[in-house]
Amino acid sequence: MYTYFTRNEMGDIPFFCPANHPYSSQLIRTACQIRAANLLIMWLAPAVSLFVLIFAVLIAYYYNIENSNV
Repeated sequence: MYTYFTRNEMGDIPFFCPANHPYSSQLIRTACQIRAANLLIMWLAPAVSLFVLIFAVLIAYYYNIENSNV
């Protein structure tokens, strides 16, 4: 929801803040880069957490299978 509501907060500046874009100041470019990093981390963190959780469940599952044959 946050991403939807803030999608146009930087106006016509592209998401990845290219160096050849005519920024009004260096501060605007820095803000753009911080915003892009924030959104990327916001979406990558849950994805990485999900993969870690799946990996942990698989390890626990295989560990239980190995120990149940004893």
